[in-house]
Amino acid sequence: MKIRAILLLIAPAGFFFILSFFVPLVLVGKLSFYTLERGVSVFVGFQNYANAFADAMFMKSFVNAFWFVLLISPLGIGIPYWIALFLQRFTPKAQSVGRFVIYVPSLTAGLIMALLWRWMLMREGLINDILTYIGLPAIGWFGDQWAARVAVAMVALSSGGGLFVILFSAVILAIPTELKEAAIIDGATDRQYRRMVLGPLLRPTVLLALMLTMVGTMQIWETMYVLFSTGGPRGAAATPVYDIFMTAFMYGRANSAAAKGVMLLFVIAAMVVVKRKIEAWAGAEL
Repeated sequence: MKIRAILLLIAPAGFFFILSFFVPLVLVGKLSFYTLERGVSVFVGFQNYANAFADAMFMKSFVNAFWFVLLISPLGIGIPYWIALFLQRFTPKAQSVGRFVIYVPSLTAGLIMALLWRWMLMREGLINDILTYIGLPAIGWFGDQWAARVAVAMVALSSGGGLFVILFSAVILAIPTELKEAAIIDGATDRQYRRMVLGPLLRPTVLLALMLTMVGTMQIWETMYVLFSTGGPRGAAATPVYDIFMTAFMYGRANSAAAKGVMLLFVIAAMVVVKRKIEAWAGAEL
């Protein structure tokens, strides 16, 4: 009876999951094996996948995503980590207010943030005005490859790390107070407590935050769509999802875009497997 009740409760969510994820995934997989010739679908096997591998821009988009992870992760994960630690100094009510204030920027639509940053990054925009005011040369954010990547990273970081602050705070609040009290009794300093107690306990959450950052960078597309018309100078700011979007909706090659989407899915799945292996290894080392 209990199992029947559980199945009844999860049935609506399961139905919408199948309808919104599984069915489209099957249709995209099927679409990736066909191509359109004179308006007729023709089976081509793995030809679309071979074309995707040969697509230099699509391959470069993964390289760009790698650089974005390196640019975003230190601040995108480090700052929320220290904010979560800092909030523990206040009362529970003040902590709740602080987490809410920090999370609010992440609710802002990506298009709005991209439009705001496009205005600030223009040649005569606010960022270059500040640089020239302090004696530094203005930067062509839309004409240089690395400047474009840094611009995308700044847009991504500006939305705040509200989600990561909540994740880190949840783990910290779940740690029994006896652990910290025992560490204090043993003479541990705050730094030693963070390194010897908090560090190992937060390691899985840090790995999760890194995984979410990696997946999130691959899925950025609205920022590029607003900031750059063709993925940045020489495609330096294009991400896999942006390339898929352009392939499907701008170039009208839905079959090729479907193959690229399936390939991206396998890449993300492989990343998840690697993350689980790292977690298992780290757990064995503790």
